[in-house]
Amino acid sequence: MFCIGGYHRADPAAAWNDGIGFSRCLGCGVELVQRPGARWTPVPRGYAVVWRPLSERPALAGQVPARTTSFPLARLADGARRIGAAAGRTLDRFHAPTDHASRSYRYLAQRIGSARTILLSALCDADAANDTLLLLAAMLQAERGGRLLLIDATLDDAGLSVPLGAGGQPGLSDIRPDDPWSAVEVMQLLARPEMILLGAGQRPAAGRPDHIAAMLPFLAERFDHILIQQRAIMADSRNLALATRADLIWALAEEGRSPMARLAAARDAFRANGIADVGLILTVPTHGG
Repeated sequence: MFCIGGYHRADPAAAWNDGIGFSRCLGCGVELVQRPGARWTPVPRGYAVVWRPLSERPALAGQVPARTTSFPLARLADGARRIGAAAGRTLDRFHAPTDHASRSYRYLAQRIGSARTILLSALCDADAANDTLLLLAAMLQAERGGRLLLIDATLDDAGLSVPLGAGGQPGLSDIRPDDPWSAVEVMQLLARPEMILLGAGQRPAAGRPDHIAAMLPFLAERFDHILIQQRAIMADSRNLALATRADLIWALAEEGRSPMARLAAARDAFRANGIADVGLILTVPTHGG
């Protein structure tokens, strides 16, 4: 049996979690989800709903729980899980840092103050940038706790999404500018608790950082910290959208490898756009200079 015109009738015996509802169509049996302020729609492709016994469900139909600003870590609530390679990945798969490196990044994490949105602008190659951001993320969560959102805004296919198994998966390039929940729908849980990834998307080069920049207030209500990965500020004019909205910016360079001319160009680009307070992280190449 199918529903004419895609019109579905939700079973009133729905399950609710954090204001998000789960049900099935009375006509065709397809699983449905209802986000706050939206109508019932089929569960998006790439997701699955794991139904708990009635006695374990947080709420049933009739009364919709009051909306909360928290984002359910069980993805689209009630056990819905993202199906993809990243589901089994963890930040711990990367090589263990030396004690000195761990202390340095732990110190950085302690010094972010009240900043909640932190942008890392990389003047070095992708491998160094990925390793640095992962280490910073681990130390940031260890020191500050809470939910951490990682955003791959590199606009290419060599950013954090790749080592975390999210390359080619929906992400930044696929969100809808008029719907902040579309960003939530393409996020992926990482195996490290309380850490979530918004990847570069299926077409990284078509990413629109200005879209996610407009959503930062919405995301800041749902995450304790947001760590954004970008390439050099002067590499793409689209990078400015997030740079002008971030609470804290660190430029990343490699000792003995990042040309001084590149550092100077980045400094000039920041200053030209009214961004004067930029820190510098100078890393030592893993395999020597």
